[in-house]
Amino acid sequence: MTFGVRLQQVRKAAGLSQEQLAGLVGMSRQAVSKWETDQAAPDIGTLALLCGVLGVSADELLGREAPSRPEGQGVDLEGCVRLNAARRCFTAGWVTVLAGVVLLILELFSLFIIQFVNAEIHQRWYTNAMEYAKEGPMPVIFGVTAAVIGAGVFMAAGGLLAMSGKRLSKKHRNP
Repeated sequence: MTFGVRLQQVRKAAGLSQEQLAGLVGMSRQAVSKWETDQAAPDIGTLALLCGVLGVSADELLGREAPSRPEGQGVDLEGCVRLNAARRCFTAGWVTVLAGVVLLILELFSLFIIQFVNAEIHQRWYTNAMEYAKEGPMPVIFGVTAAVIGAGVFMAAGGLLAMSGKRLSKKHRNP
């Protein structure tokens, strides 16, 4: 069986049209058609994308048998994916917390601006700028900011819990 025939079978099994597959790997539909009719072959980078999109190994797509590995010597790809997702969740959480803290500081600073504007325009003001936190939309704004910070802490904690005890050993890391 040729590469083109295997590619077509795997693409159809995945429920994708030539145009959909082409869009997923950043190529034209005509390129996919040429691959499937064995008029051309994808480069190594595109082959890797095809394997990822179609959920098959390069060995399967090329019609080769994968070499067998001794027990315990294989790379835990699923574990790597989970660990990376947990790391991204942890990072996104703390970035969200940081953004919330910056917003909170800006909101507190805005209370002094409101105090100054009231003094200049309305000739009346509170002597304590924090009194403006109780007026207008400020309680809602502070509430939304607190919710953003809380969501960030929740995401970071979830990522941290997902990562706990799941470190890759040195033999599974990239060289």
